[in-house]
Amino acid sequence: MKYLFKTIIRNFRRKPITNFINLLGLAISFTLVIILSVYCYSEITTDQFHRNVDRIYLFGTQEGDIYSPGILKENIDSKIPAVESTLRIGGTWDAPVFQTMNSEPITSDLIFADDNFFKLFTYKCLEGDLESALKEPLSVVISKSLSLKLFGKEEPLGKTIKLNNDKNLTVSAVIEEPKANSCLVFSAIASIATRKIVQENGGEYTDWGWSDFQTFVMLKKGVNPDAAQKIIHSLFPQENQDHIRDTKLIPLKKIYFSKASLLGDKYLITGDRKRVMILVLVAILVLVIALVNFLNISSSQWQEKIRQTGVLKVIGARQSAIFINILAESFIFFFASLLISIYLVSSFSQFILNYTGIHYSQKITSSAGFIAISLGVILILSVIFSIIPALRIASSRAVDNLKNRVKTGAGRQSFRGFLVMMQFIIAIALIAFTVLVQKQVRFGNTSLGFNHDNILSIKLTDQLSQKKDVLKNMLAGKPGIRKFCFSQYFPGKFISEWQNELIQNGDKKVITFNTFSADANFFEMLDLQLIMGRLYTDNLSTDKKKIVVNETFLHDNNILNPLGATITTGGNNSEIIGVVKDFHFKSVDQPITPLAIRNDASASYCLATIQAGDFTSLSDLVNNIKKTASELSPSFPVEISFLDQAVQNMYQSEIRFRRAFSLLAFFAIVLCSLGILAMSLFACQKRVKEIGIRKVNGARISEILIMLNSDFVKWVGIAFVVACPVAFYAGHAWLKGFAYKTDLSWWIFVLGGLMALGIALLTVSWQSWRAATRNPVESLRYE
Repeated sequence: MKYLFKTIIRNFRRKPITNFINLLGLAISFTLVIILSVYCYSEITTDQFHRNVDRIYLFGTQEGDIYSPGILKENIDSKIPAVESTLRIGGTWDAPVFQTMNSEPITSDLIFADDNFFKLFTYKCLEGDLESALKEPLSVVISKSLSLKLFGKEEPLGKTIKLNNDKNLTVSAVIEEPKANSCLVFSAIASIATRKIVQENGGEYTDWGWSDFQTFVMLKKGVNPDAAQKIIHSLFPQENQDHIRDTKLIPLKKIYFSKASLLGDKYLITGDRKRVMILVLVAILVLVIALVNFLNISSSQWQEKIRQTGVLKVIGARQSAIFINILAESFIFFFASLLISIYLVSSFSQFILNYTGIHYSQKITSSAGFIAISLGVILILSVIFSIIPALRIASSRAVDNLKNRVKTGAGRQSFRGFLVMMQFIIAIALIAFTVLVQKQVRFGNTSLGFNHDNILSIKLTDQLSQKKDVLKNMLAGKPGIRKFCFSQYFPGKFISEWQNELIQNGDKKVITFNTFSADANFFEMLDLQLIMGRLYTDNLSTDKKKIVVNETFLHDNNILNPLGATITTGGNNSEIIGVVKDFHFKSVDQPITPLAIRNDASASYCLATIQAGDFTSLSDLVNNIKKTASELSPSFPVEISFLDQAVQNMYQSEIRFRRAFSLLAFFAIVLCSLGILAMSLFACQKRVKEIGIRKVNGARISEILIMLNSDFVKWVGIAFVVACPVAFYAGHAWLKGFAYKTDLSWWIFVLGGLMALGIALLTVSWQSWRAATRNPVESLRYE
């Protein structure tokens, strides 16, 4: 073993540059593979930590409608013996505000649930009793992090939290922070009885037409979910059967990768399996590039290894010992790369989380299973990439070793060229796909159909809502504010969906549409384009309750001229007076749906168009606005944001995917460059005497550069031809997920090819120039 380590160190010192490139390439690829494999494992095992995960189901549709009536629980519990337990979960439309005697008001995530919540879902209890924690009204279970924010190091159990400056909640239990790989996200859970008190609305618990909850069921062992699903359907009244036709029992372990989503609430999140698989695939491609580099660099060093083993055989070394030494040397090299990668993972995991949103769990990498798998993988890789040369070198005769007559099978120039070409195929495809992702994200941010620049949003708290006129007068007197409006919604925020009756020329039909209220200034601030009729104005009292719709409202409901038609809401008729051009009030991966903008007093936000000369004056203006709003809302924290940031949040998943993919593509290109650099070093060393002879015979530097670079240019050209259809297919498949998408332009692929060619020439030309300008006497003095 001591001799083995000496041999490895000696070989490393002989060619430090190529060996360092080899080691660094493997370490970088292992780092990315570890982070993304742990991330992928965490994603696909979402919610698997719950004890009863195989028996828990959510009642909803695969297309995303997961709301159900509150009365459903009572009927399931009393009429379906196959169901062991039924649970309702509900949220709040606005982020609730918590406050204690010793803390400032903070916003947090709150959900309401029945008292059997912890029977279905598994969370570690730190204080209190989870079985009885949600039985009493105005009781709340909080997470450890929320407890620290509200109470510091004080004992939280039994203490009081004021909710929305109104109701007092008593802490009944404290749980460990919910795991990151869960579809449920919350910091506090209050009882359903608390929701009844806070909202003071009993209709949602007794009316089959009021769907405001997520209903989870835990089936008894051995029960067929399809049979239970049919019985649940039969519980609904006849008039509600059409609404539940597509509802199913969705397994808990499949919710995260389904299309389930909530409207105003944020406690249930979903992931994208396709994006996870794409990132893992790219990580594997990065590993392939690194392994190709390892094979190419190792094959360039086999000739020296052959001579070394020839000497060992002469002095009596056995074939088995030589064979094992070669394999062991390869394994130690891979093992060293793994150790470096583990260090890099721990050093850069936080940066990767902040930049790409990829969560990395160190608990997984420190587990015995992960360590065993990692050692097994590098053992297999080291054997695969060294066993054939090791067999041939160990079984050959000593005289053949000393005379370099042993063929390892990996040293041919054509074979190494093929491997380099594979690297460039991957690099060109990744570059093209990265440009496409960037193009689509830019399309989503710019082709929206409305203005979102220099617009500030103030979230109206309960106190601000009661003082809108005061806020309006205070904002009107501030320099830098050009205009403002009050709105129930702006792009990037929750928008309601209604189902009401449309009356036109005596004909009636039920239609479904998105809707929100806004005052007359909303259209001017967002620069919405009027294409038919007129916009309502605040100056006419007769314009109250008027409605403006979008183009899709006409198309989807087969209406040629909607002007004069009315929509019946709550017994009142609201007249349609105008049509605006379609704009993307949802993400571009969703189609534009019918929209109605109402002129009524409901408002959740105050939007203000601001103007400032520089960043300092802008910051001062924003702080001034926040101070003014906070004075009017002392009991509730005031949230201020920019509209363009809210728009960007609509595409947050696409932006994070772009960052993650770009990061992987960058490292793939770096590894390709390192591999080409090592190959050019080897090529120049191998042909140093040829270069010297050509220079003595009058060859110019440019001719030698062309000779050395021509093979690499040829490989890039062939790789470009192969990579284009691959990248086109991948890009076309990815764009299918967007309702509105950018063009798959030809220049994307040309740019990928030119960038790959430029990278190759820049990498190779530096070493080629050194070889071409060297004094030929140095290479020929011993000939």
